[in-house]
Amino acid sequence: MKTKQRLLIAAWLVSLCGASMAQSSVTLFGVLDANVGRFKGAPTGVGPSDAALWRQDSGGLTTSFFGLRGSEDLGDGLAASFELSSFMRNDSGAVGRSDAIGPPVNVAADPFWARSSWVGLSSRVAGRLRLGNFGSPMWIGSLSSNAFGDSTTFSPINLVTFIGSPLTGGTGWTNQIAYDSPVIAGFTLAAAVSASEGQGGRNSGLRLGYGNGPFAASLATQNVKKNPLTFADGTSPNNTVAWQLATSYDFGAVKLWAHLGRIQNNGTETAPLNIGYRVRDLSAAVPIGTGNLLVGYASRKTGDAVGPVPATVAGGNVERQVFTVGYDYFVSKRTDIYLMVMNDRTVTHVLPVPPKQVSTSATSFGVGLRLRF
Repeated sequence: MKTKQRLLIAAWLVSLCGASMAQSSVTLFGVLDANVGRFKGAPTGVGPSDAALWRQDSGGLTTSFFGLRGSEDLGDGLAASFELSSFMRNDSGAVGRSDAIGPPVNVAADPFWARSSWVGLSSRVAGRLRLGNFGSPMWIGSLSSNAFGDSTTFSPINLVTFIGSPLTGGTGWTNQIAYDSPVIAGFTLAAAVSASEGQGGRNSGLRLGYGNGPFAASLATQNVKKNPLTFADGTSPNNTVAWQLATSYDFGAVKLWAHLGRIQNNGTETAPLNIGYRVRDLSAAVPIGTGNLLVGYASRKTGDAVGPVPATVAGGNVERQVFTVGYDYFVSKRTDIYLMVMNDRTVTHVLPVPPKQVSTSATSFGVGLRLRF
């Protein structure tokens, strides 16, 4: 074979490999977030016996994580995709968000791919179908419709709804089958079911969204009956039903978000409850320089009778109010520096007998650095 022919064949083979590689891709991605500050109380709420501590923590505005995602173009507008991502605590190097929690919660630590581990098929016309472990429709709705994003340290709406809340199921569901529709006249639909697989009942969730220019709105609802095995499943076996209405409008000089919601705690089959909680939230982002001034307030309150807890337990089982103000300064497109100040107030029905209500308030602050890659 002549040298020229060999070169032509080699060039043809290289072009085939290039065409094949162009149809599939794998990306390493993630966020590292670290902050230093003075905090009083846990993210679940401040308790009467809590003391203020200076801490260096991971995940102020975003819970730190890393992962892999990829897709393959199957032609005719179809694609196969996957994501594997793991939470991490970059202050200590530990994986997950939490270690195992003993009595009375008794749940194991986050599994390695607790943030997401799914595979799916998508179509530009029909939408996307995913199977595995990933965020629930209500969690996706909450993090995408408030000034503080997915923060579980400073975001008022996330703290009163998902962290230390009567809401069960956590922020993501295992054994999940979910459908995400394409955008049709500004509307989107997300529906999910999480199989029980021996963990009590199943979870189900639905979110309807709409966006048109500066205006957006969504309504999410969920029914959780699954008993937790790990921290990724939440930390309570109670059956809960919840809904959340979110709206936003971008005026240019300021963007506003608002939420109304309700959480119904039905307890378990052997220990039923009937306690309803009202949730309200308002937050705003004001562009200033190359950053944003962030302000938010949220409350969760019940008028129903609730059982007393020991005075050492954090969390407002009667009421919790969170107010946060801060500035998020973008050094570059991927790196920002932030300063957040948060006031957390709880009203707790405490022991001993006869029980009484105790109001506790604390102000915490943190300075942090967040890097996306």
